[in-house]
Amino acid sequence: MTVAVVLPVILSFSAGCYMLLGARLFGGTRDLGSVPLGLTCITIGFWVLGGAIELIATDYTVFSIGRLGHFIGTTFVPVLILVCFRAYTGAQTPATAVAALLIIPVTSIVIAATNPWHEFMWQLPAVNAAGEFLTRPLAWGPWYLFVHAPYGYTMVILGVLTLIMHSHAVAPIHRRALLALAGSAFVPIMATIAYDAGIGPNTISTIPIVFAVMLPVYAWLIIGEQIIEFTPLAYETVFQNMQDPVVVVDDQQRIIGLNHGAEVMLKISEKEALRTPLGSVFGDEVPEVQIALDTGKPQKIMTITGRFLHLQVSNISTGKTASRSGRVLMFRDVSDVERAQREINSSERLLRTLIDHSVNGIIRLRWISDDAGDRELKCIFANAAAARFLHTDTEKMINRTAADLIIMASSGMDPHAGESLVRLLMDAAERGEILDTEALLDSRGISKWLRIIAEPVGEDVAVTFVDITDRKAKEMQMESIAWSDPLTGVLNRRGFERDAASRLSESSDDATGALLFIDLNEFKQINDSCGHEIGDQLLVIAAERLRTSLRSCDIIGRPGGDEFVALVPDVNAKVAETLASRLARSLEEPYLIGTETLYCAASIGLALYPDNANTLTGLLRAADQAMYRAKARCRGVTNIRQRDLLEKAV
Repeated sequence: MTVAVVLPVILSFSAGCYMLLGARLFGGTRDLGSVPLGLTCITIGFWVLGGAIELIATDYTVFSIGRLGHFIGTTFVPVLILVCFRAYTGAQTPATAVAALLIIPVTSIVIAATNPWHEFMWQLPAVNAAGEFLTRPLAWGPWYLFVHAPYGYTMVILGVLTLIMHSHAVAPIHRRALLALAGSAFVPIMATIAYDAGIGPNTISTIPIVFAVMLPVYAWLIIGEQIIEFTPLAYETVFQNMQDPVVVVDDQQRIIGLNHGAEVMLKISEKEALRTPLGSVFGDEVPEVQIALDTGKPQKIMTITGRFLHLQVSNISTGKTASRSGRVLMFRDVSDVERAQREINSSERLLRTLIDHSVNGIIRLRWISDDAGDRELKCIFANAAAARFLHTDTEKMINRTAADLIIMASSGMDPHAGESLVRLLMDAAERGEILDTEALLDSRGISKWLRIIAEPVGEDVAVTFVDITDRKAKEMQMESIAWSDPLTGVLNRRGFERDAASRLSESSDDATGALLFIDLNEFKQINDSCGHEIGDQLLVIAAERLRTSLRSCDIIGRPGGDEFVALVPDVNAKVAETLASRLARSLEEPYLIGTETLYCAASIGLALYPDNANTLTGLLRAADQAMYRAKARCRGVTNIRQRDLLEKAV
């Protein structure tokens, strides 16, 4: 396949790609600069397509169509480049200016189309001695040399210079793409100069070939760098659209620039304010402006309308001598912030007052690192109630560790329980979780139950102490009612089974003990003959005798009626029998109730642990059977001896 065949194919493909790029720009979001750049791509497409037609032309008519595409490109592309590059620097070219710029290109097209009549554009013949069509004539006409070519070069050079000279006014993120775009424009320019100067063959248009070679570069700029989707925005446009007022002054404090926000604030136009001394615009009523200029420190200004402005003065950093000593004054309306801050301060004062007068203790803990990098949770705030609970001063609580404060709050508990509370608090603080627990405080002989609630507040931990002593007392009272016999004050059946079973389960494997089952022999007759009131008083006296005869560590219960039970832990058989005998003698003593002297001996069954049983149920069963044997032995006997009242389990 020869070059004569491949080259037109490549040019035709490139022309199609340029037109697709142009169509993509037209079909997009129509950002700033997309229309002129789209037209430029389409026009270049016609130019490149004209070059392909010139190569395959076999007659002058087809060749002339190719030449038309060539001249459409050479006439319109320079103007489109200028308009496009101006748009990229934030400058819009009015439609009237565009129309004026197109006068010469349109004229060139007309002259080129009618060239055989006058030869203003190029000199004939259009073929060489070999009969090949000349893409570059042997000589250019006067219109081309003195109007068309100089005009085109001027438009392109102005466009490129505009882009380069204003690149500093473009956001830095877009600057690389703009400089690459400007640089890529030089390649076709140099190719055109060489072509017009007669360098290269005059039977092949080299400029369309150059555009075909540059196609990947332009595609990368449009698609890869997305120079349209992220159209660069001139800093001047940003400056004018800033809502915050901005004033620029020179080294003599004369105004050299205002944005729209400053015009509204000062009620003066930029044209009227230019070169006006800053002091005459603000007046003596705003001394903070001069203070900011003299010291460079930010100032807060209150306007006559009650608005608050924050003023920041910055030096102009530029290499230009004329503006080296200039200043930029930026005003920011912070009225809403000031109002919100006042409300916050008022709320904080109210909150601090409420916290200081709260009946609950409140402390705030914060993670503080020492020089070695170790972190400790320490108190940074404590209210009066927290100090009262812990019987200390708020000043002494500051900088105390959380562990110290929790140990103080749990001083009425076992030390191990206090250390456990500390671990719970530290674990919850590390994980940012809420801790809700209880502790018993005992300080200066005063016991209090405290509910401790620790919850994260940002990076800190807020701990609240709530006095729940009354609630705990009510809970204990309710528990006592639930587990105690209301008449005698000893445990009821459920309470005895709970405490006795717990005591047995906690005993060591070699532990010993005994269980006594007691029945008042004559109680039913006394209750029937003397009345229930006398019977109740007798039960109360019997329960008190049980407490007196047994040890404080023994567990006493009343299952019901005239029966009592007692668990006597940590005794051997001999000691258990001695305690049971002493109890039998005590219960055999007369009961003096009012004017009545009553006798009500008790039958007692004794079961040993673990000899007779190793469970509470087994001990109760064995002692109950022994008690009934003792009761049967005493039935009908008038002279009951002490040994008849006690029976051991077998």
